[in-house]
Amino acid sequence: MKKIAVFILTALMCASALTGCAASGRVYDKSYLRAVSIEGENEKTLTFTFYGADSDVVSAVGEDIPSAKRTAELISGKEIFTGYTELVITDGDGVRDGLVYLMNEWRVSPSCVVVYGEHGGELLRDISAETLMGMVNRAISQGISPECGIITVLGDILNDHIAEVAEVTDRGATGTYYLKDS
Repeated sequence: MKKIAVFILTALMCASALTGCAASGRVYDKSYLRAVSIEGENEKTLTFTFYGADSDVVSAVGEDIPSAKRTAELISGKEIFTGYTELVITDGDGVRDGLVYLMNEWRVSPSCVVVYGEHGGELLRDISAETLMGMVNRAISQGISPECGIITVLGDILNDHIAEVAEVTDRGATGTYYLKDS
């Protein structure tokens, strides 16, 4: 009886080891999202920048966030992994629903920063995500802009229907913008 239990346990351990990463694909088969700009109320335009070798900027349009992301995956030829996203630039349209979606479906990091940018897609094409993050972090540390992590911003919008975030332009993080619940 002991031999059968040991055999079954060994077989289960081997089976679980074989599934590993193969089911989810290889690391280099994915693009790891660093920053995204979300623009538009009825139709969404998403602009993506990625970590590492996939640092090209990809823009895609869809009727909503999921369809724009699918289009971007078709354009880039890779699945987009969103769990390491550092920066979200919003134009303020549909911000509550968009942030709830990013938290629940994209599972962005709680440390992800939300900022306002009137032309976020252009910003991501003209300025690297790393530089934009540096601008925002510097403005926060100098007291020019408020703390604007996604958890804080979403909590403020859900509770008070307004949230303070950094406003970014091509000149840097220029101050505070008040995102309103739509």
